This record gives sequence, structure tokens and C-alpha cells, in this order.
Amino acid sequence: MKSANTNLTQRDREKIHRILDGDDPLVIVSHRNPDGDALGAMLALARWSADRGRKAVAVSPEGAPAPYAFLPGADSIGLEFPDDTTGFGLVSLDAPDASRLDLPSTLLETADPVLNIDHHPGNTLFGTVNLVDPGASSTCLLLFEILEPYGGLSTEIATLLYTGVFTDTGGFRFGNTDARTLAAAAGLVELGAPPAEIARRVYAQQPIGRLRLLGLVLGTATTEFEGQVAVLTLTDEMRRETGSSGEDLEGLASHGRLVEGVRVAVLLREQQGSVRASLRSAGEVDVNAVARVLGGGGHSAAAGVVIPGTIAEARARILTTVAEFL
Repeated sequence: MKSANTNLTQRDREKIHRILDGDDPLVIVSHRNPDGDALGAMLALARWSADRGRKAVAVSPEGAPAPYAFLPGADSIGLEFPDDTTGFGLVSLDAPDASRLDLPSTLLETADPVLNIDHHPGNTLFGTVNLVDPGASSTCLLLFEILEPYGGLSTEIATLLYTGVFTDTGGFRFGNTDARTLAAAAGLVELGAPPAEIARRVYAQQPIGRLRLLGLVLGTATTEFEGQVAVLTLTDEMRRETGSSGEDLEGLASHGRLVEGVRVAVLLREQQGSVRASLRSAGEVDVNAVARVLGGGGHSAAAGVVIPGTIAEARARILTTVAEFL
């Protein structure tokens, strides 16, 4: 029986704690191209389970991309799923839909239970137990609220959870930064999370190739609709020229919002015959709604979609759709 949970009630806690207090091994997963929130939540739950003597493995075929390689336990992420997943429980973190999980379909079908913890609106409730709270600024915030009553959270776990809270709020600059988020952040700092060090590692340590790539991308900036929409472009040629993959520049889409008068910022990235578009809102336009029209999704202030074709074709489709929401 599936149920949607929009608040962390006592009943929710009891359901989730029964799973977390179990003995069966856990496989912990998240969405493709994991960000700071996804990685922080996966590694925190894996570390917390291990500290309690339970076998748990965080799996992401892409590993921990820069700039998150510094996270405690990042080198322990499994790049492949265990050969024998019989008897495993599955925990999905920060993924709105099972199709976003990079895992064998048989694992989702055979795992029991499947615990789905997420903060994306429109989550499809694919778990046997679902904690979905779109009002939470990050999945790491939800996980902190789940684990904190147990006590004994280590400095490493606090660091992982703080990183997710910090990055999914854009360093506490986005509109999802609220009292609940700041209270959790303060609690994590009290537990030993180093805020200045995390900020430095995530935002202030840039390889020279990444800086050169950033310069090229910013040089493509244009505005549309009388300055209401900013568009940035990242091409394969830029990657080759700078020797930087660009996969660690997810936050680059937010640069377009720095332009005065911009309501929506768009970053277009070439990706194996298609275009990956990241959309960011200054608060008035629901870019999740824009992305869903095109087959993607996310949050009202940050969303994404992959569009087949060229950058020119993707740009035209996105601008046509965005215009309907301005």
C-alpha cells in the first residue's frame, strides 16, 4: 500500500524507523548525474547504517563528480551493483521517478522494502514506503530530520548532510532557504560540520580548465523577451578546448539570474546527440512547469530536461515554451 507523506509525522517516523532499524542489507541509490544533495544523502545514510553495524552500499555508476570528491566516504561509492541483490532493501534518495534511477529494473522489482525519500514535487510514489515533502529544501534536510532523533550523528555524517542542504539552497541564496532549513544547518554545524570549509571546497576551488570553460560559457550569454530570459550555451568544442567536462558546472545555470531583469535563466549543454537544459527561476516563473511540458521536471525554481536534437533546435523549443509562462 503506497502512501504519500508531505510532513514528517510520528506515523511517518515509525514507518521509516522500522525499515532503518532492520537487519537486511541496504542498497542506497539516487538519480543520474548526482549533485551535492544526492551524494550527501547517499553517503550519510550508508555511513550511518555502517556505524550501526548494518551492511549498506551506496551505488552510483558515475561515482562522485567534482567538486564532491572531498566528501567523507566518496571513494567508497560502488560503481556497480552487487552481483547478488537477493534479500536487499532499496533506499532511493532525491529521485522523483524510478526512471531517473540508474539501476537494473530487476532490483526495483525484487527489493523489499523500497524506501523513497524525496523533496521533488510530482514524485510518482514508486516506493513501498514514501516520504515525499516538496516543502523541504533538500533531501538531506529530510534525512537529518529522520536520523537526528536517534542521536549520535558523527561529524562525518553532519558534514555530508550539511553539504546537501548547502548546495540545494545555492549556498542559502535560493528562495527555498527558510527557517526550517537554517535551523537544520545550525544543528549540523553544532554536530561538527565545517561550513566555511564546505563552501570553499564546493564553490571556491576551481581547476584552471573549469575556469576557462566558465569564461567561454559566460561569453555566450544572450537575453530574450526584452531581457526577461538569459541563455547560456556549453558545447562539446568548449569541453575539448578547455579539457574540462563541464559536468561539475551544474550551478552555472544560475549565473544567468545575475543579470538585472532576468526572470528565467537557461543553460544548454550538448550531450551525446541531445541537449541537456537546466532552467532556473528568479521566483516568479515556475520552471518545473516549463520543464514538464517538455518532458522534464524538477522544482519551481530549478528544473531540467533533455531534448533530442541540436542546440539551436532545443533553444527554439525552450524559448517557445518559456514564453507561455512569462
